[in-house]
Amino acid sequence: MKRLLVVLFMGTIVLSGCATLSKEECMTADWHQIGYEDGAQGYPDTRIASHREACAEYGISPDFKAYQDGHKEGVTRFCTARNGFAQGKQGYDYTGICPPSLEGDFLKGYQAGHEIHSVSSTLSDLRYEQSSNEREIKDLRSKITDKTNLMLSNETTIDNRYRLNQEISQMQQDLGGLEQRNKQLIADIARTQAKLSALEKQSVHF
Repeated sequence: MKRLLVVLFMGTIVLSGCATLSKEECMTADWHQIGYEDGAQGYPDTRIASHREACAEYGISPDFKAYQDGHKEGVTRFCTARNGFAQGKQGYDYTGICPPSLEGDFLKGYQAGHEIHSVSSTLSDLRYEQSSNEREIKDLRSKITDKTNLMLSNETTIDNRYRLNQEISQMQQDLGGLEQRNKQLIADIARTQAKLSALEKQSVHF
């Protein structure tokens, strides 16, 4: 539980763009544990440079050997097929942190997870486009109805009816294109969803 809290905290620091360690953390740093956490999260050992920069302000230098020893232990936890799959599925960008003895198994999982991530992203994009497309269709149909009612109104002049008829004709063409695209999106979504389901079934062993 303690390690999990450290992981979450350090991840928050990275995302926020702040220093990797606070003054209190620099003062009480367990460099072996920090190295372990960095390795277990997939950070390269060069991350110690960021820690050195964060602690330099307080006159504290990292224990490089302790950090390196901890980092090596953390990497063995990170570089597994199961974790590779989890990291790939989350969209982690692998940079070669795993040693040759562990990289093969890690990459098997990573590649399977990364493919699922890629297909999932494609599916999300297709669904977003379809949702947007359907809103446009609904809006365009409403506009066509409004213009048609206006064109048929007794108060509309002949010139305006002619203009409205042209506008309606163009809008109907646009609507046809949107409806055709919507059919294609529905087919693409079904195909992509089937591919994703197949990939997920194949990856149950990770």
